[in-house]
Amino acid sequence: MITTIISTLCIIVMAALVAGSLLNLSNNPHWFVRGWDFPRTQIVGLSFVITVVYFISIAVSAKPIGTTTDVVMATLFVFLTIWHGIRIFPYTRIAPRQSLATEHVNDDRSIRIVVSNLLQENEQHELWLRTIRDVDPDVIIALEVNHRWADALESLSATYPHVVACPQENCYGMILASRFAIESSEIRYLVQSDIPSIDAVIRIKSGELIRVVGVHPRPPEPVRDQDSVPRDAELLLHAEQLREETLPVIVGGDLNDVAWSRTTRLFLQISNLLDPRRGRGFFNSFHAQHVWFRFPLDHIFHSRHFTVREIHRLREVGSDHFPILIWLQLEPEKKHEQPAMTDTQEDHEEAEELIHRASESEANA
Repeated sequence: MITTIISTLCIIVMAALVAGSLLNLSNNPHWFVRGWDFPRTQIVGLSFVITVVYFISIAVSAKPIGTTTDVVMATLFVFLTIWHGIRIFPYTRIAPRQSLATEHVNDDRSIRIVVSNLLQENEQHELWLRTIRDVDPDVIIALEVNHRWADALESLSATYPHVVACPQENCYGMILASRFAIESSEIRYLVQSDIPSIDAVIRIKSGELIRVVGVHPRPPEPVRDQDSVPRDAELLLHAEQLREETLPVIVGGDLNDVAWSRTTRLFLQISNLLDPRRGRGFFNSFHAQHVWFRFPLDHIFHSRHFTVREIHRLREVGSDHFPILIWLQLEPEKKHEQPAMTDTQEDHEEAEELIHRASESEANA
């Protein structure tokens, strides 16, 4: 009796995983649909456990193995593994790298950037500051910065005298701090009036200019802002605006979206930027306190002008996000050796539709 209940529950849960996974075929922006983009590795792991438990229950019950139900369970497991595996494979170490590794080091043409969601409620200021001092980046993109955190960051002013600050009390404030000169900067509100991004042009040690953009769009959630349109539209607006940029470009921030999502792929296709994690690993940055609930939410993209010297996930700093460090080197001569993802007319039409819908939604808000 118990084994029958267990095997039945396994079938029900497996069917639910398949149904949820297939929801991603829809363009529906509702948070419940888009949320299935996130736990792809967890779904594969859970489906494996469920399949093992199912066949153990069958063996314990002394029923013959090989029935139609058994074949269906095994088929569903294989399907889920392939379905999600195809999407997460580019972010494994055995996949081809999209961004080349630096071969000839030139410190004058390099830049070290840390992207860190501080968690507005996090009061472990000194732990985070100590981490920054230890890794000594050239540029910091700090997110969820309120006025209390902005005051804490003042202690870094001797090392990072060039600052673009937009502290807010709504979990979407941000600061860009640089040891290099900031030649120009702008705080922009592309989609929502309370969600800023920072756009700056920085002169690195060699004297060359690069464009650095910090982003933190609002995610879809069950209580409010239940669809992903504003988040997606902000990313795609940046993609369209950066596509024709002649300066080297770096985009960093908490996108509230996973690396393998439809929107992130669309962003890469339209922007012509590269994702240095492809072929190097997931670099799961959230959730810092829950090992089995981790996703790559904090991103750093770059134009084909750069190669990658290092990329690391840093230690826990009291936030629900781990900071991400990337060390890039300007090598525009490698540009043609690093092809970007190809885009289509349909990609641009989809982006324009999302941007239009977000604009209408904000106007009616």
